[in-house]
Amino acid sequence: MDSRKKVFVTREIPEAGLKMLEQHFDLKVRREDSPIPRDKLIEELKDCDGVLTILTDKMDAELMDQVPNLKVISNFAVGYDNIQVPQATQRGIAVGNTPEVLTQSTAEHALALIMSVAKRTNEGDMVMREDSFPGWGPMYMLGTELEGKTVGIIGYGRIGQKLGEMMEKAFDCKIIYMDHSEKSTGGARKVELDELLRESDIVSVHVPLNENTRHFIGEKELKMMKKSAYLINTARGPVVDEEALLKALQEGTIRGAGIDVFEKEPRRLAGLEKCKNLVMTPHTASATWEARTKMSEVAAQNIIGVLIEGQAPVSILNQEVLAK
Repeated sequence: MDSRKKVFVTREIPEAGLKMLEQHFDLKVRREDSPIPRDKLIEELKDCDGVLTILTDKMDAELMDQVPNLKVISNFAVGYDNIQVPQATQRGIAVGNTPEVLTQSTAEHALALIMSVAKRTNEGDMVMREDSFPGWGPMYMLGTELEGKTVGIIGYGRIGQKLGEMMEKAFDCKIIYMDHSEKSTGGARKVELDELLRESDIVSVHVPLNENTRHFIGEKELKMMKKSAYLINTARGPVVDEEALLKALQEGTIRGAGIDVFEKEPRRLAGLEKCKNLVMTPHTASATWEARTKMSEVAAQNIIGVLIEGQAPVSILNQEVLAK
C-alpha cells in the first residue's frame, strides 16, 4: 500500500515539474486541456495533501472547507487572484506562486505588442492575406517610431523593470513609472499616475489584480492619455475597463492598444475584433517553452518544499503558515 502523500495537478503542465512530483508523491494529473469543473475539483481534492492549480481554478473558502487534508496550493502563475490567500492562511494552507521565471517571456511579449501596434504589423499582415494591398503610397499605413519615446510603466516589479530596461537599451526611451514601493530604478523616474498618463507615449500595465486595481485604467484615465499614445496590458484583464477601452479605440481617444488579457476570459468583449488599432493575443505572454518549463519546476518545488521534510519551497506567499 502506497503511504505517500497525495497531490493533484488540475491540468497538464510541462513534464519537468511532473517528474519532480512523481518522485515524492502519489500523483494524479488531469490530462484534459480545459478548465476543471468546480465539482470535479472538489471531488479530486477530498483526500489530497497538495494541489497544483492554474489561474482558472477558483480556490476560495467554501472549497477549502470541503477538502480538510489540503496543506498546500501551488499556483502555476505569478498572479494569484484566483486564490483567497487570507482564507488559506486561516486554515493553515500554504499558497505558492511562480515569480521571476516568467519575467523575461512576459516582458518580451509586452515589447512584441508595442512593436506590433506601433508599426501596424498585424494590419499589414491582414492586408496581404486578404490580397487588398493597393500599392505603395507616401501616406499609406503610417506607424510610429519608438526611438526616444516616453514609456510609462504602471507597476514597477520584475516584469515592469525588465520591459523598461529593454525599451531604454533598444530605443533610448525615457522610462517613468508608478509604483507604491520604492524601487532600484537606474535612470527611471517615479511619478504619480496622472503625470504618467499625461506624459507617456506608451503606457504598459504590470500590476496584480486585487480590489484596488480592478478597472484601474478606465474612461477617466484613458482620456488623460495622449491621443497619440498606446496602452499595453499583459497583467490581468479586469485591471483595464474593457468597455472603456473599446470606446477609446473607436473614438480615437488613444491611437491604439495591445492586450494579452481580458476581463471575461476566454471571451473578449464584442466589438474589439473590429478595431484595427488593437492587437490581441490569447493570454500567451508566458507561453514559451523556457518559461513554462521553469514555472512547472517552481510550482512542483513549492509543493515538495511544504510536504517533504528537509526540502524548501521556492515562493510561498503566506510564510507564516510554514512557521507554525
